[in-house]
Amino acid sequence: MRLVGAMVLAIVIGSCGQGAAPTPAPAANVPCGPSEILTRHEHAHLTILVRGQIKTVPALIGITATQICWLHTHDTSGIIHIEAGDNRTFTLGDLFAVWRQPLGATVIDGDRVGSGESIQATVNQQPYTGGPETIVLKEHEDIVLQLGPPFLTVQPYVWPPGY
Repeated sequence: MRLVGAMVLAIVIGSCGQGAAPTPAPAANVPCGPSEILTRHEHAHLTILVRGQIKTVPALIGITATQICWLHTHDTSGIIHIEAGDNRTFTLGDLFAVWRQPLGATVIDGDRVGSGESIQATVNQQPYTGGPETIVLKEHEDIVLQLGPPFLTVQPYVWPPGY
């Protein structure tokens, strides 16, 4: 039974893509520690589409066997958990820094803009004209990033009960 438990733990840790990674660099603006901090407890939602295809936001961003960051995901729903010890401003760029993936005007999670393509962002169904990494994460914010064309119309996210 111990072996099975160890194997399950190894799969869970491996699936987050971070292993026992160190705390993100201070530039990431996101503290991490051994347990959740709930002084501030908010949620935002992220949808990513690349050339018309939904890209799954991974489970366990910012969660390893030894730490949990103030910005993290628990599952693949796209819900970003902001569980912080203060009211500092967090951006989508901070989440991507914890995820250790690039985000900017020409790249989303390793997918780069090609000829005739661009990245478009909406926040609560309104066009966002700044760099996607500068989007401030706020309670119940609905963020859509698209690399395209095509650029699809995405229905507003419907929050599950309890969020």
